[in-house]
Amino acid sequence: MSALNRLAGLLDISNSAVKLNLPSDSGIDDVISRLKGYVQGSGQPHVHTDHVYQAVLQFWESLRFDNLRDARLISFGMCTPIQPSGSCIMEDRQRFLAVLDMNSGVDQWISTPRSYRRCYQGLVRSYFTYDSQIETASTVGRQNWKQLRDYLSEHSHYINDKINNPGWVIEALKNQQLFSEEPCAQYAKELLSGDSTLVDHMCEQLGIIKASWFMRELILAQVLQATKLAHEEFTVLIPRLLELLGDYPVLRDRGLILVLDRYAKLPLPNPHQMLTDVAVEWWGNPWLPSNDTRWGGVSTDARKMVSEWLKREFIEAFFTKLAQDGVGDPRRANFWLRYVKSMDNIQFALGATVQNSRDKDFIVLRQRMKGLTTDLLATDSSNNAFVMTMGNLIAVEFGDMGNAFYGYDRSSGLLPFDMSEPVFTKMNVKNSLKHSSCSMWLNHKDGIHGWTRWEEMFEATIREHYGISSGAASTPTARATPAPRTPPKPAATPSLASTDTVLPYSRDALNRFASMRNLRVDDFASNGIGGNLWVRTNDDDFQVSKVLRSWNFKYKPDKGWWK
Repeated sequence: MSALNRLAGLLDISNSAVKLNLPSDSGIDDVISRLKGYVQGSGQPHVHTDHVYQAVLQFWESLRFDNLRDARLISFGMCTPIQPSGSCIMEDRQRFLAVLDMNSGVDQWISTPRSYRRCYQGLVRSYFTYDSQIETASTVGRQNWKQLRDYLSEHSHYINDKINNPGWVIEALKNQQLFSEEPCAQYAKELLSGDSTLVDHMCEQLGIIKASWFMRELILAQVLQATKLAHEEFTVLIPRLLELLGDYPVLRDRGLILVLDRYAKLPLPNPHQMLTDVAVEWWGNPWLPSNDTRWGGVSTDARKMVSEWLKREFIEAFFTKLAQDGVGDPRRANFWLRYVKSMDNIQFALGATVQNSRDKDFIVLRQRMKGLTTDLLATDSSNNAFVMTMGNLIAVEFGDMGNAFYGYDRSSGLLPFDMSEPVFTKMNVKNSLKHSSCSMWLNHKDGIHGWTRWEEMFEATIREHYGISSGAASTPTARATPAPRTPPKPAATPSLASTDTVLPYSRDALNRFASMRNLRVDDFASNGIGGNLWVRTNDDDFQVSKVLRSWNFKYKPDKGWWK
């Protein structure tokens, strides 16, 4: 036996003695399948950046292709600037048209699908790369991008080869709506349901990168799709939609408009905290004139809806978090919540305690009240004021229950305070919220002036003097004893409260006016010796001065008004 035969025999013995039972694993088959698909698809073709740049530079000067290779490179390089922050072919009309020229452009290979689609693939990449929606996009760039979109749509059938087509061609032919005015609509439903399989595969095949405008517009398409759903389905999706929009600032306005307008159409659009938070964070306060541009895109109903939500939130916050004792006053909060629909504007005068607090709740509240606050300079730094505008009524409430309610008539245009400046609480000082020129002065006390509850007294007085009714129906409480519907002094009658409609002079009118304003009257005219009628007050109060002048009184410094 030769040495070779002997070796062969030994090997046979070892093979029969040792048998390896290798486990079966089909995972490698999946990997191979994916690699084959990638190679066939060529969704991410290798295009060297330097080669693209050199081809673009050459074309920029010559406006022609030397060969198919250059045509392909330039098709991929339509968005490549010729210098940093410089122009690109997509934003140059002459050179853009040269690329698509029927004779000297990419169309010269249109009769040969395998050649032509090498350029078509590059044009698809440029189409998904150029962002025509951003502010910095030029007018020419937007025009060219739309023309490229139409070109890709009209020429897609030229890339179809009857014998063999790579995966990206099959995907492009199957998804021709990508080159339409609504490129994302078809995929919104699946994405909303959480299935991104089809979109992921398409993006891989066509080389659509995450930074593409297409990925952003997919978000807006989902928002639009959600607004077409039934009420309950749409409401459930709101948090997800707002989170999606939050990642794309350029979409925020368009998306939020869709969500707000749709929510306002619900039969009962109850306050939605996340929707309120996002709207205020992105657009600011909805009733401030300075935010009109931001809120200009939504419907009137949607803007009123958020305004009412925010006003309700602020009212509750004022009579709870901003209350002087820190405990809160639910009765006052509940009363004014009924007038939310009547409130044209609300403002706040905040004391030093709240203004300087580092408490997280106060920091958030101040931020949400941005544009609505001023400083309240008062002896008690913990006091705050809440100023409501309802028609001609300027209503002032204070955080401390010990403070009365003050009402002012704004029809005269002569308010004793200006909320654009720091305000005070000392009676009758300059820019004070407490002034004797008020048209209403009411205490939050039950069982006074014939009313069982102060809420009834307030409601009746506001309705009688200003024609303002609460938005919610109230259930009257029986009075303890019969009494006038409006409390007497110091709530003024309209004729004496408003200086635009002053009653004709009479001694009775003067007496009532003086009583209401706590003015002293000295009558020397009735003593028979030719004296004058004096009203002992200075000329600091412009409303008092206007009434007295209309009654032909003249002012004498240090003595008062006389006639």
